[in-house]
Amino acid sequence: MDSPFDPSGKVMRNKNTLKHKRYSVEAILMLLPVLILYCAVVVYPLLSMFYLSFFSWNGVSSVAKEFVGLDNYTKFSNDRNTLTAFKNIGILAMVGIFATLPVSFFLATVINRKFRGLRIAKTMYFLPVVINRMAICLMFTFLLLPGAGPVPMILQKLGLVKNLNLLGNIKSAMWTIAFINMWGNAGFQMIIFSSSMAGISNDFYEAATIDGASSWQKLLYVTLPALKPTICTVIIFILTGTFKVFDFIMGLTGGGPGYATEVPNTLLYKQAFTYGRFGYANAIAVVMVVFSLLITIIVNALFKERDTAIFRRRTR
Repeated sequence: MDSPFDPSGKVMRNKNTLKHKRYSVEAILMLLPVLILYCAVVVYPLLSMFYLSFFSWNGVSSVAKEFVGLDNYTKFSNDRNTLTAFKNIGILAMVGIFATLPVSFFLATVINRKFRGLRIAKTMYFLPVVINRMAICLMFTFLLLPGAGPVPMILQKLGLVKNLNLLGNIKSAMWTIAFINMWGNAGFQMIIFSSSMAGISNDFYEAATIDGASSWQKLLYVTLPALKPTICTVIIFILTGTFKVFDFIMGLTGGGPGYATEVPNTLLYKQAFTYGRFGYANAIAVVMVVFSLLITIIVNALFKERDTAIFRRRTR
């Protein structure tokens, strides 16, 4: 408590308050350029996209925009290709969760061990991530070329399949693209898992070894619980990444055969740059952003609820 005859305490508090205010102003000034840049490249385009989604516009600045309200969203929901596009998103998500996730986790466990040729293995596993996507499309187009590609020819000589056309068949085209997408992205998730595994203390594994735990038990009771936040992050990357798949589809099938491999991204591209319906394309983009946000929120909530339930069970 400050003495009434010695106001030095109040003076010190005033000085500290002024000092904190000065530091706050300096922090704001230092963050201002980044904030302006963020608003220019993220916030403004999002707001502009949302605004234009309520108009009918061909993308030419000199042409007047016609306000149509929710018509663009109604057209998208009634479009016969919308259901196909979201069904294909479901295929990409399913392959991502049940194939890309375990494959990338397995590859991460491999490269976190010490053995001869480790650097070569790391390079080979990560190589698909750095290769140009159009180059990957050309490579798989050659490998799967009906009647002349190595894969159809080998399967035909073995007597397993005749006249194999994976990318030209309505039933198999999307699953083939999902596999190629998995091949191209598994290395990225592998690096995320690998870096998280490197942060797990060896003390946990040593304690498990002393208790007589097997390698499988160490993986199940030490590695996986420690990687829960990373698994959550990877799942979000995979699910939101399905809405970004564009280059593989345009490079391999162009959305065909028919409309069998259309996704929201290809519909958006064609509406904007083929038919000149930029307002409609912006409405598709808004729907994609909303779905990505919902997926992120739902996955985080599910992992949070599960962790809370486990904590409650342990504290009873």
